[in-house]
Amino acid sequence: MRHLSSVFRLLAGAMVAAVALTSCGYHLGGVRNRALAKMDSVSISMFANHSLYPDVAMQLTTALGEELQRDGAYRILAPERADMTISGTVTSVTSSGLRTNSRNTYLSTEIGLTVTASYTIVQNSTGKVLLSGRASAEGSYFNDETGNVQTARDSALSYATRQVAEKIVQNMTIP
Repeated sequence: MRHLSSVFRLLAGAMVAAVALTSCGYHLGGVRNRALAKMDSVSISMFANHSLYPDVAMQLTTALGEELQRDGAYRILAPERADMTISGTVTSVTSSGLRTNSRNTYLSTEIGLTVTASYTIVQNSTGKVLLSGRASAEGSYFNDETGNVQTARDSALSYATRQVAEKIVQNMTIP
């Protein structure tokens, strides 16, 4: 009889915990923006590139897919099977000197790269725009003779595109 009573208490405790968690808004599969609440799947179109940096649109499109997979709120499917499609444009990649050489103020020793992109999410069945916006992020690299400046610039650009992708997915998943 005691064993049955402890099992009953354990089950009752589990039920109370489950009700408490669901009433607090917790659920599996990620949170979704209210505008996208009824959407379960997404396809990703290749972003266009209006910057002078080649391959930045491909980097952003790839980073967006990886970020959506990591988040888990939406399944990534082919366009003909997905509920919605996200597309966009890398509108600019700008560079700016963040630090200068103490002996030569015309020489930037640290350079910042800012990637800016616009995006639109369209419901595939109706063509209705569900969500749109802009996102930007910055990466930086050092311009010195001790390292490979091209590799450092590429790493900074990759970092900035991953940050832009993360911001886009945050906009898709914040209620």
